[in-house]
Amino acid sequence: MELKLILVDVDGTLTIDRDTYILELDAIRALREVQKLGFKVGIVSGNSYPVLRALYTYLGFNGGIVAENGCVVYYDRLYEVCEKIDKGLITEFEKLFNVRGSWQNPFKCCDLTFTPPKLTEEMVKWAREKGLYIKTSGYAIHISKSKKGKGDGVRFLLSLLGVSKNDVIGIGDSDTDVEFLEEVGFKVVVGNGEEKVKKLGNYITKEKSGKGVAEFVNMLIVNRGDIHGRNRGADL
Repeated sequence: MELKLILVDVDGTLTIDRDTYILELDAIRALREVQKLGFKVGIVSGNSYPVLRALYTYLGFNGGIVAENGCVVYYDRLYEVCEKIDKGLITEFEKLFNVRGSWQNPFKCCDLTFTPPKLTEEMVKWAREKGLYIKTSGYAIHISKSKKGKGDGVRFLLSLLGVSKNDVIGIGDSDTDVEFLEEVGFKVVVGNGEEKVKKLGNYITKEKSGKGVAEFVNMLIVNRGDIHGRNRGADL
């Protein structure tokens, strides 16, 4: 496998833990360093495009953006991959379930988010009756018309880059990363990731969240991009 691209989730993965928005600087440094080996680095997240575009630009990444849980893709220009969602649903969902719509919702087209992130059976039933898909990332509840979530956006980004899934490393932590990781050749899950996601992983880091990203990427740097022969939880 000739690895060319690293795609990394943001919340819970590039942050210092799964309950904060503070970025782990060791992870950022490692990802910028690995680009010197010829890797491209992109971000995949449920956050809105403006938020991710700012991060992408200021962090110096170069492998594209998948925003709104797969519904918005950027590489050289912006693409909307999913069907738009009715923003009138924001008020309805807030009133029905006593939740708060994200400040990012006005900047979104296809994936609406709400807090607190606790998903209930009543919410799932409401979404199903409206033909919507609903998930929680641990940071927020996400509602959209996209059945494949981040996977749709990742496939679209890889087609823009002309990269095979076998040439891609994906790094994530939560249930919303499952479809994303299914679209890449080598799956990395941070040490404090959800158990369902860890079952998919080719490599589970010892460290949590951003420290786990730094752990894995620094291993790649030391080994000049070689991951052959390293299995789940392999020693560095």
